[in-house]
Amino acid sequence: MAAKFLSLACIRGESFGDLSPRPRYPSMPKYPKGVSSDEEKNMEGSEARALFSVTGMTCSACAGSVEKAVKRLPGIREAVVDVLNNRAQVMFYPSFVNEETIRETIEDVGFQATLMKEEASEKSTQVCRIRIKGMTCTSCSTTVESALQVIPGVQKAQVALATEEAEVHYDPKTMSYNQLLQAIEDTGFVAILINTGEDMSKIQLKIDGVRTYNSMRMIETSLEALPGVQDIDIDPELKKISLSYKADVTGPRNFIQVIESTGSGRFKAMIFPEGGGRGSYREEEIRQYYKSFLWSLIFTVPVFLTSMVFMYIPGLKHGLDTKVVNMMSIGELLRWVLSTPVQFIIGRRFYIGSYKSLKHGAANMDVLIALGTNAAYFYSVYSVLRAATSQDFQSTDFFETSAMLISFILLGKYLEVLAKGKTSEAIAKLMDLAPETATLLTLDSEGNVINEEETDSRLIQRNDVIKIVPGAKVASDGFVVWGQSHVNESMITGESRPVAKRKGDTVIGGTVNENGVLHIKATRVGSESALSQIVRLVESAQMAKAPVQKFADRISKYFVPLVILLSFSTWLAWFLAGKFGAYPVSWIPSSMDSFQLALQFGISVMVIACPCALGLATPTAVMVGTGVGASQGVLIKGGQALESAHKVNCIVFDKTGTLTIGKPLVVNTKLLKNMVLRDFYELVAAVEANSEHPLAKAVVEYAKKFRDDEESPVWPEARDFESITGHGVKATVRNKEIIVGNKSLILDQNIDIPLDAEEMLAEVEGFAQTGILVAIDGELIGVLAISDPLKPSAREVISILKSMKVKSIMVTGDNWGTANSIAKEVGIDDVIAEAEPEHKAEKVKELQALGYTVAMVGDGINDSPALVAADVGMAIGAGTDIAIEAADIVLMKSNLEDVITAIDLSRKTFTRIRLNYIWALGYNLLGIPIAAGVLFPSTKFRLPPWIAGAAMAASSLLTLASGARKNRGCCAGLLWPKPRYPSMPEGDLSEGEKKMEGPEAKALFSVTGMTCSACAGAVEKAVKRLPGIKEAAVDVLSNRAQVMFYPSFVNEETICEAIEDAGFEAALIATEEMNEKSIQVCRIHVKGMTSTSCSSTVESALQAIHGVQKAQVALATEEGEIHYDPKILSYNQLLEAVKDIGFQAVLVSKGENRCKIQLKVDGIWTDDSIEMLKESLQALPGVEDVHIDPELKKISTSYESDVTGPRNFIKMIEAYKSGHFKATIFPQGGRGSHRRQEIEHYYKSFLWSLVFTVPVFLTSMVFMYIPGLKRGFDIKIVNMMSFGMILRWVLSTPVQFIIGRIFYVGSYKALRHGSANMDVLIALGTNAAYFFSVYVVLRSAASPDYEAMDFFETSSMLISFILLGKYLESFAKGKTSEAIAKLMDLTPETATLITIDEKGDMTSEEDIDCRLIQKNDVIKIIPGAKVASDGLVIAGQSYVNESMITGEAQPVAKSKGDTVIGGTLNENGVLHIKATRVGSKSALSQIVRLMESAQMAKAPVQKLADRVSKFFVPVVVVLSFSTWLAWFLTGKLKGYPSSWISSSTDSFELALQFGISVMVIACPCALGLATPTAVMVGTGVGASQGVLIKGGQAFENTQKVNCIVFDKTGTLTMGKPVVVNTKLFTKMVLREFYELVAAAEVNSEHPLAKAIVKYAKKFREAEESPVWPEAIDFESVPGHGVKATVRNRKIVVGNKSLMFHQHIDIPADAKKILAETERSAQTGILVSIDGEITGALAVADPLKPNAREVISILKSMKVESIMVTGDNWGTANSVAKEVGITTVIAEAKPVDKAEKVKELQAAGYIMAMVGDGINDSPALVAADVGMAIGAGTDIAIEAADIVLLKSNLEDVITAIDLSRKTFSRIRLNYFWALGYNLLGIPIAAGVLFPSTGFRLPPWIAGAAMAASSVSVVCSSLLLKNYRRPENQNNLEMKEIQVE
Repeated sequence: MAAKFLSLACIRGESFGDLSPRPRYPSMPKYPKGVSSDEEKNMEGSEARALFSVTGMTCSACAGSVEKAVKRLPGIREAVVDVLNNRAQVMFYPSFVNEETIRETIEDVGFQATLMKEEASEKSTQVCRIRIKGMTCTSCSTTVESALQVIPGVQKAQVALATEEAEVHYDPKTMSYNQLLQAIEDTGFVAILINTGEDMSKIQLKIDGVRTYNSMRMIETSLEALPGVQDIDIDPELKKISLSYKADVTGPRNFIQVIESTGSGRFKAMIFPEGGGRGSYREEEIRQYYKSFLWSLIFTVPVFLTSMVFMYIPGLKHGLDTKVVNMMSIGELLRWVLSTPVQFIIGRRFYIGSYKSLKHGAANMDVLIALGTNAAYFYSVYSVLRAATSQDFQSTDFFETSAMLISFILLGKYLEVLAKGKTSEAIAKLMDLAPETATLLTLDSEGNVINEEETDSRLIQRNDVIKIVPGAKVASDGFVVWGQSHVNESMITGESRPVAKRKGDTVIGGTVNENGVLHIKATRVGSESALSQIVRLVESAQMAKAPVQKFADRISKYFVPLVILLSFSTWLAWFLAGKFGAYPVSWIPSSMDSFQLALQFGISVMVIACPCALGLATPTAVMVGTGVGASQGVLIKGGQALESAHKVNCIVFDKTGTLTIGKPLVVNTKLLKNMVLRDFYELVAAVEANSEHPLAKAVVEYAKKFRDDEESPVWPEARDFESITGHGVKATVRNKEIIVGNKSLILDQNIDIPLDAEEMLAEVEGFAQTGILVAIDGELIGVLAISDPLKPSAREVISILKSMKVKSIMVTGDNWGTANSIAKEVGIDDVIAEAEPEHKAEKVKELQALGYTVAMVGDGINDSPALVAADVGMAIGAGTDIAIEAADIVLMKSNLEDVITAIDLSRKTFTRIRLNYIWALGYNLLGIPIAAGVLFPSTKFRLPPWIAGAAMAASSLLTLASGARKNRGCCAGLLWPKPRYPSMPEGDLSEGEKKMEGPEAKALFSVTGMTCSACAGAVEKAVKRLPGIKEAAVDVLSNRAQVMFYPSFVNEETICEAIEDAGFEAALIATEEMNEKSIQVCRIHVKGMTSTSCSSTVESALQAIHGVQKAQVALATEEGEIHYDPKILSYNQLLEAVKDIGFQAVLVSKGENRCKIQLKVDGIWTDDSIEMLKESLQALPGVEDVHIDPELKKISTSYESDVTGPRNFIKMIEAYKSGHFKATIFPQGGRGSHRRQEIEHYYKSFLWSLVFTVPVFLTSMVFMYIPGLKRGFDIKIVNMMSFGMILRWVLSTPVQFIIGRIFYVGSYKALRHGSANMDVLIALGTNAAYFFSVYVVLRSAASPDYEAMDFFETSSMLISFILLGKYLESFAKGKTSEAIAKLMDLTPETATLITIDEKGDMTSEEDIDCRLIQKNDVIKIIPGAKVASDGLVIAGQSYVNESMITGEAQPVAKSKGDTVIGGTLNENGVLHIKATRVGSKSALSQIVRLMESAQMAKAPVQKLADRVSKFFVPVVVVLSFSTWLAWFLTGKLKGYPSSWISSSTDSFELALQFGISVMVIACPCALGLATPTAVMVGTGVGASQGVLIKGGQAFENTQKVNCIVFDKTGTLTMGKPVVVNTKLFTKMVLREFYELVAAAEVNSEHPLAKAIVKYAKKFREAEESPVWPEAIDFESVPGHGVKATVRNRKIVVGNKSLMFHQHIDIPADAKKILAETERSAQTGILVSIDGEITGALAVADPLKPNAREVISILKSMKVESIMVTGDNWGTANSVAKEVGITTVIAEAKPVDKAEKVKELQAAGYIMAMVGDGINDSPALVAADVGMAIGAGTDIAIEAADIVLLKSNLEDVITAIDLSRKTFSRIRLNYFWALGYNLLGIPIAAGVLFPSTGFRLPPWIAGAAMAASSVSVVCSSLLLKNYRRPENQNNLEMKEIQVE
């Protein structure tokens, strides 16, 4: 069962649209000879299963031996051996292997085997899954469940409200699934079949071209005739056919073929285009609720405004109160008209739901909503009609109640279904593993591939042969029939290391092929696949109800009827109390009567009650819990398992395979004589390789670790091999007699056993291990200890379980000695050994009888009884199917620590369930009485119905949100296993490799004989092939080659010889010296800036310093970048300058060519020790500067990384005073940590401000309208000073002066330097409100008749809202720089450092912090690990995934001498690398710096904001004062009516409010952030798309580009010769032809020869490095070609003149082809075999994929394209014509390219130049925008403004389009920022007040100001949704490889 391999590791294929490169491989023509054509034709039918009786097995090692031997056979799918019952069950493919072969294999291992007959019983029960639409609460799901349970034949029915699905176990002999669907439909819900549970697959097809019923009938008849078709359902309206079929017999492609052949080609069939499954229905439901809510808002908002807002605006109130008929007003009529569609059209679903529910005698939430809204609506209708017929009836309608109720409930429903979708993310992630398409192969009768086509993966049928290219997902379960590769199965098995696959091995659909091409035969498709089974298992787990859910089910039956009764009782009680005067008339609001008041209470009770919260409490938590468990590798089979697991207090562990690894391993080796360990194991393995014993296999496996450079090492030949049963083996290897065995064998051979060996044997046996002795030539040489070792962290797991109060017991069938030894080692006290399977179950039952809740953890068949008997059975995922089937929880990754995860997760889940129930019950128990009005008599507080409805909607949502919170921090996380590999000693390191020290060297060579770019490429390739070459650049124009290299690997002479071997003359010019940089770039983090004014102030201060050449300060990143001369000033002066103007300055980097590290030193600190430490560090060579902070115990050290490193510092510190000090890296981050601190600071400040502000707000604006509370706050203390005033003063003071202190500090710093920022506005505004309020309070205390209103709430709410805005702004700012954070995250946290002795052998390895890596360290990189540092490979070979750096999707092969980049991912081999660039010098650090500089660079458009910001704040202050003065004087002079002033204020206070509002609404931040945030996000998005844009200047220029100059070679073309056509003139197999040609050309270094050899490799792609036949008498004829003799045949390969010189006739066909190639600017090559022209080859530098389409798209974007090249006119014109460029300039020198650019600029064009070579640099600099191809030279990349990292030509379009979109966003930001201020300031000043009575309170103005900055940042963040142009996405991307 493949489900045991489940793991939810997320596989994220970064892609950049359809243009991203996808690996392509040519067809592989033939399967291996081992599979005949007949076998291929007959490989059909199902898998076979055989059961064997196996006698002679005594232990698990025997069983493992049998299993391994059987699995080694080709075509074996699964083999399980049961040692207890002496049986072996084998699943196999008969076309590869048969029962007799399997039986013989078992006997070859040394056991007797007999084939047994097996009978399979037919399934009597099926499981049907049905989706149910329309359920709203637990009452609904209970109704459906009850209806299904009563049907005869249904054994079990479960209905889950959260997933809206039913799982029904039924007997298909008694009933059909149609009856189940009908039963659900009868209860009033919609039922949709998901699957029937029958053993058949289902597919839906759409048919185009059908016009009549007869056509459809004809198709149906044709399909019914197909064998294997079970059922056909036709929907003529949708033109859809649904088919059920047996996947073993037929498949969907057969159906399509039959349909399309039926109508003579008139019909076209395809898979029906619908999502299907839970996801699409959920999306449709979300869409429906969203649309309904939006439509309801359109009608409800006007109803709300007319009834609750406009009534307080004098002009509007008068209009709405205008009478139409009698007392019926326009407002009432308008509300009636608007609320009617909401009630009956939008709210129709609630009526339908109520009707269906009541029809079946149940009541759900829809009933409550319908009753509540109807009561409000129809009473309002009665009120309006009565007003229309009466002249004195004063009506009050509740139309807003019904409309707002429905709107809030629809909003709640929308959010609820949205949250429900989140709970089932686990299944969605699983389903996403399956690929969308597959490559289907067609084979001929001989097994040759004759065709391949891409098909929808859902069309795969059983026995199809599928091609899987590297990087692609496996499209179906199957087995390999051709090829070999490594497959990443981590998403299924949890194993991080890729698994080797070759012919006969099985593969699982959804896994990822790594590095080789595979052909697989599909065996299980559709619903039979492992992935589908896993999905079903998870769905079943989420369906299963926890017992605690029954509690909610019982309550739900009575909930709704009880609520209706309570609602009616509430209305009746209040109505009767009002009628009989039981409460004062003053209780009734002036706008109501007693009936209306009672009605509102009744409606509120009805709509506040929420049955959904109860129903969702358990299932949502269970769904999320099982999903989280699956993602953690723990498959929990439903609620019952979760509920039992959280109670577990005792765990019974099996030993073998559970606590231990489950297979023997060599754990220790002791050599008694001087001998290299590698040589020792070479001899031992040569003998043991011939044995099938498990211990022999363990020895051979361990020996392989000394040959880790070989995948399948070949051991020396062992002669005279003899196996001595029960003792050991002996043989002769390399003329030495080798004996390997136990003590008795050695004694039998008369070999003495020394005392050392005896002692070790005794020690080994004491540890329950097996001792093996090795004798060579009659002398005992070594002792091996073999055992079944503990699993990683087993001891820690038991220890953690003890801390969780969980008792651990070990029960095993092994002997007592071994059991006690293991138990002691792992920390278990209670042990039971030599236990039979039934004894394990008995022990479990005994523990249960003692009161324990018992869990059993096991993996074997013998554990199954105990797994079933336990309260919770936990099966190891790598165990047997029977154990997994019996268990409640499957530990899919076989990690023992997942036991802790399972228990911890279940405990957290049930804590969440309890919390959900407390909330759901507490909400109803508290909410219903409040809604009923219990607080009204004492506090006058009542809950309007619309608020009650909103509370009800929020209740369900909160329960969902609570359940959907993923459980984090499971304690097992700390123990997650990290792959560990044993040391691999290397004995073949050269002397040069042992002494790899010193810096890189650079040499410049003169190279003569080069004529074109192909020559330069040949030289570059020849040099780069040498070991130790870092970089090589060849300039064909100046005839020079510059080489960067490592002298320990290669020298100048060797490089010179390599160039000459390539056919050119070379001479060393000089070894260049690096000039010292005269300018350095310092980066400083500036804290405290709030607006553009701040950043401008800092920038001006820095620019004024002598020695500073350039300073840029970015508000968005809060960083400064300063270019300065270190000879004139130091970085400390820069920091001081920033601090002098009032901001905090933190050094990020000095820009010097040195590294910096900060260490934390623990120990006893004294003045003497500090001085001594400093002196000791400064004495180290390479240390530049040491700074010690005694308070933080921090030492900052700057140093030359070429000379020393951080480990040297730590070693020196810890050696000082005999280890008194302990040094570690200081725990601090970079920009990220500053941003986190800032966010945390604002968050805490906002929360504290809320603590004080909310009471201030309530006392001034809410409690004053509640009579009882108002009286309390109005109590006078001194004269007119009230209790409320004092309380507000006390509460607002901490907000003003403690929490708001940051604004005072910011204002002081700004004003001190003659500038004004936003802090000045905030401080002035809040001070005005606060101190005026203080004046009011003090004057009230001194006067007996002074009455005035304080504004304490204004100042405190202002500060609170601004802090909230600051928090959101800093949070959003952090999002803008995610691209850099992602880059920095590529670096691994730790690295494995290895130590090598003088012989080159590895002596130790240790894990260290990556930041401690030093230059020349040797680092070990295991498969699946990230490369820890830039370096070069000195041992091992592997494939490395460099996509995160280069964008290249295909892994790159790495072997000795190759360079690797830090942060890339090692795929499948172990590498030893030597670190060459560390810390700030690494490639990753340089990319990060480049991006930081890009984000720092200001766009010219930013200058507008900088100019405005200088005058903004002073102007606003003047405007604010003017506003106050104008309103104050107008009031004093009676310039407006006194009615404008409210009763609680006077003219001074009104004027003050207007003045404060103007001051705080103005927002300079929005202007300052408009450009930098957009540029930051734009550069980040560009980097993620493979386009590195160097700052705002590049953005601004690129968006204006209307003409592009393209270089040809390497830009429009691939830049290297490729064979593009082959023509054979004789009958010859193409593969054989190229075999001979390649054998001759492989000896040549010419670029054309290399192109031919590379093309020939495609016919040998199964081999990584094919070996060609030997070529003798090889001769290279310069300028013509080559000739040689291969396999006794004379081969001549060359041009036409070579053939003439060799007197070989050239036929007319060949001459014609040569002429065609020359016309196409290609090179024609002729091939002669034995004096006869056999073939012609066309070689060319082909166009890059989609070059033509890119030029076409640029034309559509109104961008002209021009080609400028140094190549000849013929080639240039040919390429230009092919690509679609009309303007061409050829034979141009680099200077000519730059001149052409300047000419076009003079003509008015905005120019971009796209190039890749050194010769393009002048033009790249001259152009407005230079774009460099990422695979080009360093000089070109340095000169460019934009780097196309992936070397994809279509990224030119991306760069232009992204720049245009970014600048559109910048313009929009400016429009918003300026528009906001231009509109907001006049409104705040009161321009609308005279006409509308509308004014903006200061606290709302402050909130608007805060929202303004946040909205600008969020607007910029929308760029993250950037999508490339549609026409670009339509291109099909092919792979680009640049070598």
